[in-house]
Amino acid sequence: MSHKPEAIVFFDLDGTLFNSQVDVLSSSLEAIEKLKQNNIIPMIATGRTPCEVVDLMRKTQIDSIIGMNGQVVLYKGEKVFTNNIDKDVIVRIHQYSKQEMNIPLSFYNDEMMCISEYSQPAEKFYNYLKQPVPSVDDQVYLKSPIQMILLLCESGEALYRDVFPELTFIRNTPYCVDVFNHGGSKGYGITQLLKNKGFTDVPTYAFGDGMNDFEMFLTVDHPIAMGNAVDELKAQAEFVTDTNNNDGIAKALQKFGLI
Repeated sequence: MSHKPEAIVFFDLDGTLFNSQVDVLSSSLEAIEKLKQNNIIPMIATGRTPCEVVDLMRKTQIDSIIGMNGQVVLYKGEKVFTNNIDKDVIVRIHQYSKQEMNIPLSFYNDEMMCISEYSQPAEKFYNYLKQPVPSVDDQVYLKSPIQMILLLCESGEALYRDVFPELTFIRNTPYCVDVFNHGGSKGYGITQLLKNKGFTDVPTYAFGDGMNDFEMFLTVDHPIAMGNAVDELKAQAEFVTDTNNNDGIAKALQKFGLI
């Protein structure tokens, strides 16, 4: 049984912990340090894979993450949960994307990411994230477990939903769609964490701004929407704080008495 924290706070990244310049405000860094001093665990909850955010985790001194929209959970460096996509399903979606849709893919697990081919959609998406384009390996799923796939496209995902009912498709940016096992979500990852670590009675808080935060908001005790969040998410929030550019995280943590 792990030593129980006083509370756990989950932070989405883009539009939430990150400001518009894809950086973390000094007020947020100070707030995270105060949380830790108060035996409150800060956790990242993101569509990104842990290997993408190594530098951020080092900068914030956060060592726990709900990654890939809940498909992997690391708690203080320990791998608590993974939700791998069946290889046969990946073969099917790869063939369908290549032969029917002409949509390139990215393949993710908690330790690496690859793309199916070098393409303009890949360039556009990773430039949007301010990241280098990953290496090409269109058969990586035959060698390694895959927990999330990205459709690198600006439209077209609707056709996939009927063909692949065992998968969930969530548009996370204008240039990509996150794909993972049906029923997977940030909320599902949080549920697995709390169950596996014996933390089901620990108070939980979450900050978010987009629709991939929706299930997380339904799961935690105290959902907090950023001022820049989409209206549908604000409607599910207990509290709407200031924006990601205007100390929204620090202000809400102070309001809830966590720092």
